[in-house]
Amino acid sequence: MTGSGELSPEVVQALLQRERLALVGRLLRGVVHNLSGALQMVRLPVDLLEMRLSQGHSDDLPARLTTIQNGFGRVGQELDLLASKAAQLGATEPELLNLAAVAREQLAFWKADSYFKHQVTLTGNLDEPGPLVRASLADLALAFNALVANAVEALAQAKAGGLRVTAGVFAGRPGLAVSDDAPGPAPTLIPRLCQAFTSDKQPPHDGLGLFLAREALRPWGGDISFVSQPEKTFLLLLPPV
Repeated sequence: MTGSGELSPEVVQALLQRERLALVGRLLRGVVHNLSGALQMVRLPVDLLEMRLSQGHSDDLPARLTTIQNGFGRVGQELDLLASKAAQLGATEPELLNLAAVAREQLAFWKADSYFKHQVTLTGNLDEPGPLVRASLADLALAFNALVANAVEALAQAKAGGLRVTAGVFAGRPGLAVSDDAPGPAPTLIPRLCQAFTSDKQPPHDGLGLFLAREALRPWGGDISFVSQPEKTFLLLLPPV
């Protein structure tokens, strides 16, 4: 038995690759919804503008063109988020990364999740300059998104909404702290939280998220840890540069 439990390194790598794709898939419905809303911002003003021009009215033309331009801007923002996600899937080489910047970029994509968008109140400190680490963007993004997914699932089950994300240095190591207002894991579960198939959440949660988060960080000397005081917090930690 290794640090990966009973799973072979080949299985772990296959699961990591699937998890990178799975996050995009889980949020894709929300992305499509956001794109549909952005396109509607364009479609309706265009229809009204066409009707007004056919009637010989052009006095409100500047305002309607501004509305259309704003709609195109929304569409562009959603497409940029998808493009950045696609680029991250191939960013497997180590690079110097700003933890605060990476967290902000990932959280922007989480607005596609319905519960996150409508029920979660996000607080914390992700201001520049954030701590720097050396890792692959794909692995860092996977690990951080696993912590956010874990928090959002817990919040949804508890019908709570407080989520806090902070970039900083924790016990001498740069990292990201993810805390939420949901009840914490059972005390008997805490020592096994990052083991494969360990979870007290309801299906379809499979108990692989935290395990894969730790495995993604392992090549870069990183780790996931849990602290319960003063609040329930998962820490994503990496070595200092």
